[in-house]
Amino acid sequence: MKSVLAPIACHLIALALCVGLATPALADPADGVAAAEPASVAAALKAAGHDAVVTRDDSGDPLIKASIGGWATQIVFYDCNEITHAACQSLQFSASFMPEKPFDATAAAAFVRDNRFGAVTVGPDRSVNVTWDVITGRGIDPSVFALVVKSYRLALDTIGSEVFSPAHRPHLASATR
Repeated sequence: MKSVLAPIACHLIALALCVGLATPALADPADGVAAAEPASVAAALKAAGHDAVVTRDDSGDPLIKASIGGWATQIVFYDCNEITHAACQSLQFSASFMPEKPFDATAAAAFVRDNRFGAVTVGPDRSVNVTWDVITGRGIDPSVFALVVKSYRLALDTIGSEVFSPAHRPHLASATR
């Protein structure tokens, strides 16, 4: 019986080791960027050269007011503990502006088709609202978060180039970072 169980045990141990090597470890919130740690989000934004101030929204959840590539942005935290307003699991970048040039629902749909993680709405007052959702869970790698911020900034620049004259839009991301 031992001769039958030994090879099976060896295979199970080898399988466990292979699975352990193939499965990436979850990011340590101390080393990563996590909605549960709003300061880590602000620090990552600042490390990328953006302004970011941590505050609270009307319900007590964390909120970051930022300037990303010259675009006024709020980072809203979601899936937070309803009582403590901590342990948030996701966040949303949000920017809203009044365009100089027409931008309608058809243009918004075209943007969404080309920008997988973003959403765009056009308000009744013609305002353009851009949101970008990110689930961080226990934390994501800072380099991944930097790509999220860069993608969001490029999305804002794309819409900005469509709705503002060159004199009125912020510096384009492609020109700097």
